[in-house]
Amino acid sequence: MPRSMPRSRSHRFAAAVAAAFALLTTFAAPGAVAAVAAGSAPGAPAKSAASAAPAAPAAVAGCVDWPTSKFLQTPLTYKANGGAGYAMQNGSHYGEGYHVNCNTASSMNQYYALDLGMREGDEVLAPGGPGTVLYAGWAPSGWETCGQYVVVDHGGGYWSVVCHLSRILVAKGQKITDATVVGLVGGTGGFAPHLHFSLMYNARLTAAGGVYGGQSAQPRRLFHLGCGGGYYEYINKGQQVCY
Repeated sequence: MPRSMPRSRSHRFAAAVAAAFALLTTFAAPGAVAAVAAGSAPGAPAKSAASAAPAAPAAVAGCVDWPTSKFLQTPLTYKANGGAGYAMQNGSHYGEGYHVNCNTASSMNQYYALDLGMREGDEVLAPGGPGTVLYAGWAPSGWETCGQYVVVDHGGGYWSVVCHLSRILVAKGQKITDATVVGLVGGTGGFAPHLHFSLMYNARLTAAGGVYGGQSAQPRRLFHLGCGGGYYEYINKGQQVCY
C-alpha cells in the first residue's frame, strides 16, 4: 500500500486490535490465545496461525518484550528491494555479532536487535511508529559501528533505533508518524548495506547521542501491510519480513 493512501498503519493497527478483541470475545475458549498470521510471499493470502506462526525464541534474563498492546511495525516500505516489498532476516540474529546485552548499565543493549537484507537507498520507517526524534546523525565515539542512526522515543519509556543509514531525513525534536521516512538504508559504520534496528526500554542518551542502559526489548507482534497483512508474533532467524 503506498504511503500516500489515507489509512496509516497506526489507524489499521487500532482497527486490527479492535477486530481481534471482538473475535476473541466471540469465539475463543477460556484461556485460548489468538494469533494473526502472515502470508509467506508478497501478495499471498494470510496463512492460518497453526501453519504460519513462528516459534517463540527462548526467554533471556534481563530482556523485556515490546508490549503487544503498543504499536510496532516492520520498518520497511512497499518499495523495499526494488519493489519486492519484503526483506529477509539474513544477518545477525539474537545473541549474534553485535546483537548482545540485555540490561548492562553502561552499554547499548542490543540482544534483540535484528538485521534485514535491504538495498542501499531503501526507505526506512521508525519501528515504533509515531514518536519524537531524540537523536539523528552520526553515532558518537564509542558507538561508531552504528554509523548514521536515528533514535525515536515512542512513549512510556520505549525507544527504537535504526542504524547504518546512508542518509537521514529527520531532525532531533521532530514529531513523526508511522509513515515518516526517517532515513535511507546504507552500510555506514563499516558494514555492507542492510538495516539494523533495535528496541529498548528505559534506555538513556549521552550528551553526545550515545544510547546506553535500560533493557533490550524483543519485537512482539510487528504489524505489516504486505503479504496479506497481519502481525509477526516473533521474528525467527532467516524469516521473510514484509512491509
